[in-house]
Amino acid sequence: MSERQFRLTRRRLFGGIVSVAAASAASGAGTMAYFTDTETSSDNTISAGTLKLDFDGSGTFEFNTALAPTQTTEESVTLIKNGSVNGSLDVDVSYKESDGDNNDPEEDVTADQVAENLEVVTLEYGGDTLLTEDQNLSGTPTLYDLENNEHGANESTQNDLINLDDPGTGGKVFTVGFRLKDVGNEFQSDGVSITFDFYLNQNDRQ
Repeated sequence: MSERQFRLTRRRLFGGIVSVAAASAASGAGTMAYFTDTETSSDNTISAGTLKLDFDGSGTFEFNTALAPTQTTEESVTLIKNGSVNGSLDVDVSYKESDGDNNDPEEDVTADQVAENLEVVTLEYGGDTLLTEDQNLSGTPTLYDLENNEHGANESTQNDLINLDDPGTGGKVFTVGFRLKDVGNEFQSDGVSITFDFYLNQNDRQ
């Protein structure tokens, strides 16, 4: 027998192994049976839930708009969840100038100046204070500090208070109180109009 007849290439050897394995599998066909059973669950429906935030009541802060120096004012609103999906609450605070009858430009002060002299003495949600390091608000911040307390590192939208608990269907009370510093007569008839925007998000990083 010649050397050429005994030469077996790698491709031929691999093909032979595959052929044997296939033959073994085929030889066992039909010799084994397995029990089976079937149950059917039909008419299953998946729908999107709802994420809805409402006020319980008027939803308006009614602050004392005629504070004298060192006086305080405090108001609350109750937030409730009316949807089926839980969320994470963010709050954005803004203000603009709201002057009274004093039109003397020499005595007029800006909205920022008023905000810098309005101390936030109470800021609570669900009975817990938000004047914490976790919210970048500790001690006695001012309205100016609160409005500029924007969290941006892990948030797609910057807000001043973030990642608060869902208010639930029973509702949670949001309370804010301000104190006008001892500003003397300089701030007479000058003021600010404050807006609170509440956002209920599906997750913390919205």
